[in-house]
Amino acid sequence: MYHKKALFIFFALILVSSTAVCVQKQQGVLDPENHNEARLNRLQPPQKIMDALGIAPGMTVAEIGAGRGRYVVQLAVRVGENGKVYAEDIDASALKYLEKRCQKWGLKNVKTILGDVTNPKLPEGELDLIFIISSYHHFDDPVALLRKARSALKPDGKLAIGEWLPRDENKKAYSTPEQMEAQMKAAGYKLERIETFLKNNNMYIYIFRTGRATSFS
Repeated sequence: MYHKKALFIFFALILVSSTAVCVQKQQGVLDPENHNEARLNRLQPPQKIMDALGIAPGMTVAEIGAGRGRYVVQLAVRVGENGKVYAEDIDASALKYLEKRCQKWGLKNVKTILGDVTNPKLPEGELDLIFIISSYHHFDDPVALLRKARSALKPDGKLAIGEWLPRDENKKAYSTPEQMEAQMKAAGYKLERIETFLKNNNMYIYIFRTGRATSFS
């Protein structure tokens, strides 16, 4: 009886220890790497945005303009081992850094893609979501880029763009909601809704489909 009890305690301790390691690892991978990441994550809370977009385990997601992976690691943890994240950028050095970041934390569900300014080179018909955060205003030709990206979506897939609102000091640097809708219409999308919960942080989340009615939340 004593041996059975001791064996039970031994395995219980192993389970608790492994659970603690998993929790610690997840917290580590989601921690911002520097002050700028921390600042941006405060302005664009990853968990809140992913909740609003319905990102769930098992989904296949691509981030265009992924950079060094600030949001990619968030997406990778959210979709889990049965999901996949394609991290696209035109900056090869940023993608190399991202690959090392994923290796550090054991994220095996991330694949980097070196795209170009008008072609993100995403896999055809595979994606539940194309995601862009704080990068849209950097694109040389967003209409051409996202027109090319559209074929990567599944029939019920969606495009989500988190973008800064125009600011008084530099209004031309960012698109108004009307300009965003018109640009994406030219790329073959239709606005489904605009999430405005980050308005105080000067950002809207635009959600597009390939053909649905416009609504605002």
